[in-house]
Amino acid sequence: MGFFARRKAKKLFEEGFAYHSMGDLSKAEHLYVQALSFDPNNAEIHINYGDLLRKKGDEKAAEVEYRKAIIMDPNISEAHGSLAQLYHSQGKFEEAEGLYRKAVTLKPDNINAQMNLAQLYMDTVRYTDMKKVYEAILPNVTDPKRLSLIKGRL
Repeated sequence: MGFFARRKAKKLFEEGFAYHSMGDLSKAEHLYVQALSFDPNNAEIHINYGDLLRKKGDEKAAEVEYRKAIIMDPNISEAHGSLAQLYHSQGKFEEAEGLYRKAVTLKPDNINAQMNLAQLYMDTVRYTDMKKVYEAILPNVTDPKRLSLIKGRL
């Protein structure tokens, strides 16, 4: 993959991400697909494309994109966390837990994965485990909404 192709992919991805953030999923999808045509091994693009597909309700395609991201970069915490969220929403709690744990192992300061892991424990009535996660991350949480949520559950 050449420098110019990666640069073009980055530009398309950034444009797609902007449209994704604004809620224009059709335009974002078009740009993500174009970006992947220039840099098909870019894990970050696969993750965001997976997020878009999940938002559109295409969970099978989202899973494929998350798995591609993990293949491209097995050490990217966000790919494991995104796949875990998908499985969590499908009630595949064991698979989700393993992936959340992997995401946290790869990036211990991944507050999103830790919050989601705690939510999984709450959803599966494992309150002691939930409390341990919340107590461990509480000193690192700065978002007032998250702080309030955690304190309300402790």
